[in-house]
Parts: sequence; C-alpha cells; structure tokens
Amino acid sequence: MAENIRIFHGADVAEWQKVLTQVGAYDFYHLPEYHTLHKHRGDGDGFLIVYQEDNKIIALPLLIRGINSIPGLDAFTNYHDATSVYGYPGPIANEQGRNDPAFLARFARKLESYAREQGWISVFSRLNPLLANHQLLPGLGEVIGLSDTVTIDLSIPPEEQTARYRKSHRYEIRRARRKGMDVYIDTNWESYASFVEMYLSTMKRVQAASHYFFDQTYFDDLRIALRERLRLFVARMDGQICAASLFVLTSGIIQYHLSASNEHCLKWAPSKLIIDEARRWGVASGARWLHLGGGVGSREDALFRFKAGFSPLRRRFCIWKWIVQPEAYEQLARQRQHWLEAKIIPFKKTNYFPAYRIETL
Repeated sequence: MAENIRIFHGADVAEWQKVLTQVGAYDFYHLPEYHTLHKHRGDGDGFLIVYQEDNKIIALPLLIRGINSIPGLDAFTNYHDATSVYGYPGPIANEQGRNDPAFLARFARKLESYAREQGWISVFSRLNPLLANHQLLPGLGEVIGLSDTVTIDLSIPPEEQTARYRKSHRYEIRRARRKGMDVYIDTNWESYASFVEMYLSTMKRVQAASHYFFDQTYFDDLRIALRERLRLFVARMDGQICAASLFVLTSGIIQYHLSASNEHCLKWAPSKLIIDEARRWGVASGARWLHLGGGVGSREDALFRFKAGFSPLRRRFCIWKWIVQPEAYEQLARQRQHWLEAKIIPFKKTNYFPAYRIETL
C-alpha cells in the first residue's frame, strides 16, 4: 500500500468520523453512514482514503466496484473502478492541507500509486460546490464545471436574506401565510408515509428520470443513516398536506435534499414557504449555508429558476473524471461495446463515463 495512505471502510464509523472531525469542513455526503446506505443499494463498497502529514490531512470518500460485475466483462476479476455517492461529495482537506500545494501534489502521487496497486481503471466523483474541492485534485484527470447551484448565505442579516428573494417569491410566500398555510418540522415523522407517497407522485407528474424514483427502503435507510441530521418540513393548510421536504444539516451546511408537493396546492406555492421556513430554521441553528442545488441534470431549467429566486449567490457544480490506466480503459470500452453489439443490445452512444459502463436503452 502507498506510504501514508490509510483506508477506512463504511463499518469503521468511529475512525471515519474522527477523520471528518479533524478536517472540519465536510457535508453529509461524506458520512460513513451515507456510504453504507449506498452499499446496501448495490452501488459499491464505501471507502475513505486518508493521507496525512503532521497537521495536514486530506480525505477522499469513494464507492469501489468490481468491473467483473458488468455484463460482458466478467473475466476481468482483478479490475475495479470508483465512483461517488449521490449528491455532492469529493475530497476534503483541513485548512493547512488545502493551502499547501506541495502537500496536495504529494497526495496526488500517493493516490495514483495506490489506485494502480488496487487495479483501479477509472474514478468518477461529483464534487461539492460549497467546499470548492475541485482545487484538491492537482494533476489527476479532469475536473469539468457543469452548472451553477443556488445558495442562501445565512450569515448576513435575515432581512437582507429575504431582500434578495425575487419579488414574486416574496409575494407568494406572504400570500400563502395569509391563506393560513403553516410550515412545521415533523419531529415525530407522523407525515412520513404521506411524504413518500407524495414524492413518488411528484416524480411521476414531472416525468423524472428513473433514478429519481427512490423506493420505500431508500427513505427508511436514509432516516437510519442520518438520524438527527435529517429534518422533514411539512406545509399544511386546512388540515391538508400541501408539500413536504427533506433537509439535512451537517457542519454548518443545510442541504435541500428531496421535495414533494400536492398538485392540488401548487397555486399556493407551498414549497417556497417551506424553503423560507428552512432558512429561518438555519439561522436559528447557527448554520452558515442553505444550499438549494441546481436544475435537473445540471440544466438551467424550471427547477433551477425556482431556486434562483431565493438568492443571487451561485456556486459551480463540478465533476471529476480520472482514467487511471488508459490502455486497460480502452480495452474494456471496446470489449463492452462488442459484447453489446453481439447480443444485439441497443445502447446510447454518448460521452458516458466510464465508457465501459455505457448505458443500454
């Protein structure tokens, strides 16, 4: 194993969390429990790769997958690749490590050595817009900026926060309150079943991609994994649930995770009222940021415009692609495509990464 590299598995909760505490700035996407959730969903084994020199530390969480599980590539038993959990993970480093380019360069060399030792072919990771962790990967692959995300700065005076809302957002929030709509944190999760049902209905209504249709087990596991970090906000009027959303507070960052709305209440803009109440809760909790995210598939669509009405503050969402072993990568991509063609299985000829995991139609 590469010198100075330490590896923690998802089950090593205490050790993994100790590293996160040492780093200081992290998000819920970096938690061991969240990686274990993804392991249970068949997305790969969760690992935290840690490199440290004295008071400098950097950590990279990933999901490791066997390439021989891909149809047509079952003979490649010694090859693996790495990906990231759903959301905004990526590498994290403490201030001393982040501000030392030579330290980051040594980490990159150690990580490359380790990746080759372990038979990795490629690495893909989504990165965290608030933590600017695209700067922590010198010389390793390619960082690609995809789109802007929307963030509310909770450190400025509350009246300035709302002054930054789009005028129509402020009007609709006031109108919803005048109509008697109220928002509360469902601490007893009494509306949990209703939220899950409403979420699935919402995904059908907006014709979301299949990977957004999380099943009951996912929501159950999410509650177990995140525990007190997870909050269910519910908007209600005349005894009817109009909308509900999941927010996650970790290390001063609130993430707007998943949301659902009742189509019969859309004219009263319940989701806007929920976000405004989440902002108030964030201020009271001492949080620094409320991150609303971006549009579907990193597009500036209706969802992005909805979120953009709450703040002019933007943070760039980036992804990281790294081909560790180029020759093996090309071999696998060719073999996978030939296997699909031989089986007469239609597939999408896109820039999907890694290419040997090309999506079939």
